[in-house]
Amino acid sequence: MKMNKMSSKLIKPHTPTPQNLKNYKLSLIDEIGDPGNYFAVVLFYESKPEDGSLQLEESLARILVDFYPLAGRFINNYSSIDCCDEGAELVEAEALDVELIELVAKMEPDQLDNLLPGQHFLLHEALDNPILSIQITRFSCGGAAIAICVSHKIFDGSSLATFVAAWTDATNPDHNKRVISPSFHLPSLLPPDNRAPAPAPAPAPGSGHKVVVKRLLFNKEALRRLKSSISQTNGKPLSGVRVVSAVTAKARIRLDRAIHGRSRSSVVFQGVNMRGRSIPPQSTHTCGNFSIPAVTRRIEAEEEIGVDQLVRILGDSIRGAIARYAEILSPDWVGRDIYTNSIESYGRLVRDPEINVISITDWSRFGFHEADFGWGKPVSTGNRFWPPVINLVVLTSDREGDGIEAWFYLNQNEVHYFEQDEEIKPFIS
Repeated sequence: MKMNKMSSKLIKPHTPTPQNLKNYKLSLIDEIGDPGNYFAVVLFYESKPEDGSLQLEESLARILVDFYPLAGRFINNYSSIDCCDEGAELVEAEALDVELIELVAKMEPDQLDNLLPGQHFLLHEALDNPILSIQITRFSCGGAAIAICVSHKIFDGSSLATFVAAWTDATNPDHNKRVISPSFHLPSLLPPDNRAPAPAPAPAPGSGHKVVVKRLLFNKEALRRLKSSISQTNGKPLSGVRVVSAVTAKARIRLDRAIHGRSRSSVVFQGVNMRGRSIPPQSTHTCGNFSIPAVTRRIEAEEEIGVDQLVRILGDSIRGAIARYAEILSPDWVGRDIYTNSIESYGRLVRDPEINVISITDWSRFGFHEADFGWGKPVSTGNRFWPPVINLVVLTSDREGDGIEAWFYLNQNEVHYFEQDEEIKPFIS
């Protein structure tokens, strides 16, 4: 894809950040729960007004007043943020040789990378990089893509969803205004601990292979068929996310066997959003990292495990994690010790060559397909993580809102096996 980067500027908050908010210290989960990567959501629109970029710039400046850490810079080896109002990066570009409809149909990761504010996204280790970076790309057909990239050190997917909802509300004058009041109080409830271990390592690309992203589509009818094929003993209705998580975990186990020529033991890591589940519960608009690890029991190499069994294993893991971490915000540190021990344990699993660690993150309830800046809802969305990781599956809602997309981050040498897998072939987009 040929790109013309037309401009790049720093957008500062409309009013200065008060002195008492200048130093933002990270929480325990910010510090040790994330390896320090960046992630992005890409929103695709069929049309955009001529003055759309100016509207976006003005509304971004207004909401940065409330999202003030995003306009700052990391200091003290990423342990805190100087809320200096230096600004969020806004890049404007145009795609010269590809149409939006073609790009959305294929969703090739290399092409998605061209829509990201590249220098910032790739040079993620520099302390003076913007924490938030956005690229608006115009297409000759009149459509546009908005890529929103943020440091995982300060935001998780739920926080990004809060930011996108606030930005769309501030930009779209016809939007039914929601009350979105972002809160950055988690570090005061969950301060860092000097005893804490180093951040858990993310699964690495490994062996110099390129990371490739493939997408599976589970529409409403596909979810209905999958649910009807799974036996349940508790009588409760199955969620689409749980079923797709089990199907994708099973696919990753098969891929691992195909690549290694033998079975390895597997564990599945799921991030669980604790907003509304902690004691006391926290607002949906609480910003920061507030997802905790739910790691399944070890699935032994010799186990012949089906999707229905995986549904139960994944559910047990999530329920157990919520119970363990319910009091993580209590001042007695007991829940926090459980968290730090879990991070240490996860780090050991990732480094064990005999363990296949599968990571699943659920973005399906974050409403990115509802992000209307005033020219309609997105026709599609994409996501990217940097550094890219293997064994990661990102679940998002489809455009209709009643299906699920599963984005597989694969090692290049897994692609052949992935595309030939008879059980997932019907869902490959």
